[in-house]
This record gives sequence, C-alpha cells and structure tokens, in this order.
Amino acid sequence: IFMTLYGVSILARDPITGYGVVLLFAVALAFVAYPLFEALRLTFIKDGAFSWNIWKATLSSRYLGALWGSIQLGGITATISTVIGFAFAFLTERTSVGGKKVIGTLATMPVISPPFSLTLSIILLFGNNGLITRQLLGLDKFSIYGLGGLVLVQTIGMFPIAYLTLSSVLKSIDSTVEDAAMDLQASRLRTFLTITLPLSLPGILSAWLLVFTNSLADFANPLLLSGSYRVLSVEAYIQVTGRNDLGGGAALSLLLLLPTLTAFFAQRYWVNRKSFVTVTGKPSTRLTELASPAVRIALTAFVVLSLAFIVGLYGTIVAGCFVKNWGIDYTFTLANIGEALARGGQAIRDTVSLAAIATPIAGILAMAGALILVRRTFIGKRFLEVLLMTPFAVPGTLVGIAYILAFNKPPLLLVGTAAIIVINYIVRELPVGLETGEASLRQIDPAIEEAAQDLGADMPTVFRTIVLPLIRPAFLTSMSYTFVRSMTAVSAIIFLISARWYHLTVQIYNFSENLRFGLASVLSTVLIIIVLAAFGLMRLLVRDQGLTEKSVSH
Repeated sequence: IFMTLYGVSILARDPITGYGVVLLFAVALAFVAYPLFEALRLTFIKDGAFSWNIWKATLSSRYLGALWGSIQLGGITATISTVIGFAFAFLTERTSVGGKKVIGTLATMPVISPPFSLTLSIILLFGNNGLITRQLLGLDKFSIYGLGGLVLVQTIGMFPIAYLTLSSVLKSIDSTVEDAAMDLQASRLRTFLTITLPLSLPGILSAWLLVFTNSLADFANPLLLSGSYRVLSVEAYIQVTGRNDLGGGAALSLLLLLPTLTAFFAQRYWVNRKSFVTVTGKPSTRLTELASPAVRIALTAFVVLSLAFIVGLYGTIVAGCFVKNWGIDYTFTLANIGEALARGGQAIRDTVSLAAIATPIAGILAMAGALILVRRTFIGKRFLEVLLMTPFAVPGTLVGIAYILAFNKPPLLLVGTAAIIVINYIVRELPVGLETGEASLRQIDPAIEEAAQDLGADMPTVFRTIVLPLIRPAFLTSMSYTFVRSMTAVSAIIFLISARWYHLTVQIYNFSENLRFGLASVLSTVLIIIVLAAFGLMRLLVRDQGLTEKSVSH
C-alpha cells in the first residue's frame, strides 16, 4: 500500500487525484470484487476440496422451479406496474388535471416507505384474520398468501419506480410533433398511438426492466407473504439461516444474479442504444392536451381510487398501533406503543445512528468519485466504473452472504461489528450517488474548474469551493437516498446484524412473524415518520427551480 501511494505521488501530475483513484479502486476491490469472488469460490468447495456438488444441487428442479417463480413474479409485477405508472405519469404530465403535486407526493410514498409496511397492512386487511376478508366479508377459505398477494404488494410498492421514470420521459417530449400531426387532421388517439407512445417506448422499456430487476431482488415481501409460492431470494435465506449452508445460499443468490444482470444490462443497452430526440434548439414550454374529457375523467378516477387504497393501507398500519390483538380483539389500547418502544428502542437507536454515519461518507465518496470518473482519464477507468456500479445489479441476499464469507476472518474481521453494516450501506447505495453526480457534472462546463486551477487552486479546493456547491442538489439527493435506503434495508442487513447491532426492519419482521402485529405496526409507523421527515427535509433543501416546467394547453 505504501509503495502504491509513493508511486502515485511521484508519477502523477495531480497526486490528489491519484490518491482518489487509488481509494476508489481500494473500495471497489475490497468491498465489491473480493466478497463476490469469495461467494463464487465457496460454491465450488465441499468439505475443503473442489466439487461440483453444490451447483448440481442448485440446478435441480426444486431450485430451478423457484427461479422460474421469481421470473414469473417479476414479469407480472413489472407489466402491471408499468401500465399503472404510465397512467399516473400521463395524467400528471400530459393533462391539465389539478392537484398534480399531491398526486406525485402520494404516488411516491410506497417507494420510500419501509419494505414490510405495505405487506403488514395487506395482512391486517386481507390475511387469514383480516379486517376485510374475515370480519367484514366472512371469508374462510380466502388466502392472500402466494403469487396473487405478492403481485399486489409488489405492484403497490414498485409502480412509483415506473411512474417516476415515465414522468420525465413524457415531460421531455416536444409537443410540436404532436401539434403537427393534429394540424394534419390526426385524431388525439391516432396522435397518441403513432407519435407519443413510440417516443415513450424507450422509457416504457426502461421502467419495465427497472421494476423487473427490483422484483427479482425483492426479499422482504416474499419473506412474509409468499406462502407456498417459492422464490429464489427466500430459498437462499432459508439455505443459510435454516440449513447453515453458506455455499448453497451463495450459489442460489448467484443463480438469481443471472436474470437480474440480464435485465440490468438490457436496460443499459436499450437506454443508450439510440436517441429519440424531439427537442432541437429552444424547447417548447407547453404540452398539447391529448386526452379527451372522457379519458381524463377515467384516468382521474383510476388514480384517485388507487391513491385512496394506498392511503388506506398506511392508515391501517397506524390503526394497528391502537388495537389489542388484530383479527381477534379490536379493543382500543395504548399498551402497544410502550411495549414496542421498550423492546425496539435499541433497534431504533442502532438503525438511526448507523444510517447517520453512512450517509455523509456515501455522499462525499459518490460526489468525489463522480468528479474523478467524469473529469479525469486514467488506466482502468471503465473497469473501475463497472465495479462501482455492480452493487446496483446484485441482489441484497448475495451481498449479505458474500460479506459474511469475506469478512469473518483476518485481515478484515468485520462480522458482528457496526463497521460491516455501515460499509454495506455505503457500497449498496454508492451507484445511485455516482449516477446522480455524473449526470450533474456533465451539465457543468469544465472551464469553471480549469479557471480555478489556473489560479493555483488544488483539486481538493476546487472540489470543496466550486464543484460541491454547483452539484449541491445531487449531493443532498444522494445523501437523502442513502439515509432512506439504509433505514429501510432488509435483504443484506438480515445476514449482518448481531446481538450488539440490530436493525429496525428485522425487528418489525420478527414481530410480524410472531403475529405481534400491534408491535410491528408501532415500529413501522416510527420508521415511516423518520423516513418521511428525512425525505421532506431533502425536498426543502433541494427545490425545483421550475426550469423544466411545462404547461398543458387544450
């Protein structure tokens, strides 16, 4: 290490940048490449010798069936979520309906809320002793557990991903092309089908693949709601925790990585494949109203009903805090609050403190990494970027298992410590920060930084006084995202917690698994409040300047 740093200081024209490159490579190799290599290596070892036995078991019909279950769930969820997301985006971006900010705020709530919260409310309403299924409708044989329930809860939780993706796509379309078609006597429907929809196609595909990838990697919802329906992420968890077979769990997680990586790279390929440019010169500041009054009313009714259902789910969680024993005894009580906070107090403190430690580190590392990757050219740049982006495509179960295998022995003995949880937070959310930072930096003229360097400013000074203030929105967004995701993490964290360091989402899962829904509701509500407060603070600090706002004309 000393010789590497010494060589950088001697050979590099900008030693600070050289040290930054070395640091990024060290992070990528130590906390991305090395753990994944250890996980892959263990799948070929049985009783201390090379063996194919683990992969023979992994590729059996039992686990291939679970893989197909994951793919089937992902495909259905992605398709429904994309349709709903497009309907929401079209209503808010291409019609003159009122209350767009309210719709946008409520629609994005599921994507920033704890993963178990929606599942918990679905069980409280539609479970075996659910308020609607058992108490109101008296259904005895109805079961929410299985593929149907998973599709429902994943769609509610993931359609905001499609909505956010498609909103930006629909907003960016220049309506002059649509105006020209309508001037040539094309109907609104024909204009939509022949111009708007084809121009939106790259965004639609991107949204579908994003939801599909997230569904495959989802661990929290199937853990509580899968029933007899088998998915690979839960099978990997059972293999590790129930059978103490780390090699088998690693192999199952790597098998899940195949469709996940395929979807990830397909998304990158399609997004970068061609340009659907409709803005040349000064962009239009208005959008043509393509929806007829009847279509607008139908879309509005659908969106309002969907949002009412989502609000009802969150209201159910709050109501669960004050019920003695949901499904059996609906007597009002405040006892749940005291018991939940007493038993979950350590988990709350640990989760908030560890997320608070990881947040600024991840934010600064992401912005510094983005600056180096965008503004500097060096050997291995593309390889470094691929390594740093890999955690985005890797399922959380694989990351958790890989970290256990890699860091349970010297020289990095981290298992059971707070450090392994903080490092996991940073590495898992680093790709989003890098993407956000790179996008912002590409909009800034490098001449500003070059002028400062010509006046004698070194790289740290340029970064601190020029780059960071200019990319402040991206920096704050990256930190907020890291904090929110750290607070709501499950899939990797469930393998890394210890008696000394616990996590709130795991505590919620344990309460739900033991049918203590009142206690789970209290902790879910606490977590939602913390997350919404952090997200609200970010919205205050990073305000939309209105530069991309467009009005809709009839």
